[in-house]
Parts: sequence; C-alpha cells; structure tokens
Amino acid sequence: MSDGYGNGKVILFGEHFVVHGASAIVAAISNRAIVKVRKNSAKENRIITELRVIPSLSTAGIARVLSSLNISDTYDVYLTGDLPTYGGLGSSAAFCVALTRAFAIDAGMKLSDDDVNRHAYEGEKSFHGNPSGVDNLAATYGSVFEFTRGKNPSENRFQKLQLTKSLDLVVSFTGKYSGTPKMVAKVKNLKETSPSKFEKLLAQYNDLFNQGKIALSKGKLDELGILMTKNHQLLQQLGTSDPLNDQIVELARKNGALGAKVTGGGGGGVCISLVKTESEAKELAILLTKAGFESFATRISTS
Repeated sequence: MSDGYGNGKVILFGEHFVVHGASAIVAAISNRAIVKVRKNSAKENRIITELRVIPSLSTAGIARVLSSLNISDTYDVYLTGDLPTYGGLGSSAAFCVALTRAFAIDAGMKLSDDDVNRHAYEGEKSFHGNPSGVDNLAATYGSVFEFTRGKNPSENRFQKLQLTKSLDLVVSFTGKYSGTPKMVAKVKNLKETSPSKFEKLLAQYNDLFNQGKIALSKGKLDELGILMTKNHQLLQQLGTSDPLNDQIVELARKNGALGAKVTGGGGGGVCISLVKTESEAKELAILLTKAGFESFATRISTS
C-alpha cells in the first residue's frame, strides 16, 4: 500500500480581487489530506473514508489523476488526515495532490513537484470544472506565495515568499457551505453596475496587498493582523461576507486575535484569525467552537 499527502491552504489576501487582475497571497497550512492506495480487482475505483465527501466526485477525481498518469489499474483509496473537507481550505486539491504522489510511488514513478502539480490539476477539474490552479499550487509546494491568475492555468504566475516567523491561525467554519460561483457572479455584477466603486475598492486592495507583503517579510504580526481585518472590510463592501463570517471576525478580535477575515469565496464557508502564539490559537479555537463555530488551530510554517 502506497501513500501520499497534500496540504490545505488559506488565502491571506486577495479573495475575488484576484479574479480581476490583482495578486493574492496564498499559504499552505499544516493540516493535510493523506491517502493510502491499493490496487483492487473490482474493476472500479473506490473511496473509503470517514470524512464528509461526495463519493461520485471523489472517484471521478481518482479516475482523472490515474488517466493523467497513464495508469490503467483500479484502486481502493483510503482518505484520512486532519484537513476538514468543508469549502475554503483547498481540500479537493490536497486530495488530488495526495493521490498523485501515492499513485506515482505505487507505479514506481519519480515525479518532480511541477509534475505532481500538473497531474493533480487534472484531478481538480472533476471537482471545479475550470479551477484557477491556486489550490493545487499550495497543496503541492507547501509554501507561502504571491499568486497572479492568468487567462488560463498555463499563464498563472506564482512566486514564493519568505517568512521570518511562523504564523499561528485559527480556522473557523460558519456551518454554512459557501457558494463561490454565486459570490464571483455577485462581484462581477458590482463591477459592471458600479464600476467607480469597484475600481476604488480594487485600488485600496492593491495598496493593502503591498503593505501585507512587507509585513510578512518583516514578521510584523500586529500590522499583518490589522491588514487582514482591512481586507475583510473590503470583502464586506464587495458583498461577499455573510453575517456569520462577520460574527466570527468580531468574536475573534474581541478575544485577542490580531486580525481576522474570510478566507475563500465567502458567503459562509470559513474564516481565519491570526494570533501571536500556538497556545493562543488553541484557546481561541476552543472559545469559537463553544460559540457554535467549529474551529481548529493551524500553522503556516516558515519552510
């Protein structure tokens, strides 16, 4: 039995603005999807897991990764790990990256990270049709990077960023699954109906993005937290923050978070809160869970 892993991800800066030409800062988190694979004689691929998945999508992803790798065998795939499968954390991309690594090992292939990323992207198409490619980048390379979306995935640009210190975060689930396409359409409508308002928000974001890069590079956590909250406020003005998102952000900030924001599509989904230490992350996660928002502590590593 061969195994593989893929990291989850969060977006520190740039949701929705990245769709309209801006750059985003994306980071892999310590939580991972882990798969073990074993050839079967059932002549069909099977997903075995206690995590919440849609089996038909999972098996479609398995088939696409196998096809991309030119492997004709069928497999039982066991999915575990500590990465939740609710939206916003890149769980499907982490799954596809883990699959690619495990299948390659089983077939005796030696793949570079670039190869892993390319094959995993094919699997991601089963889940998201025409994904941006950012989730599988984080899942594969496990780093923090600046991401600029191209007209197609081959034109995507990303550059690794160096952190001077690890970031401790709390991830909180609103309990409401986000509808990313709906939120993307909402922002597009705002741009078309109120172009001056949108351009003003975009300019404010671009300035915030530049400040965020500097704060990250210098390890200025207090400043980084302030900027994350400002990013959330811009998302509120875009109309992509649900009242449940806002509630989490407010609770987190009242209870010691340096900053907090939606991560991902918004309209529900998940939020992230930045704190100073691992122990503070654990404490805040407990508090937010007691408030009704399933939460856990995670970390963005310097390496």
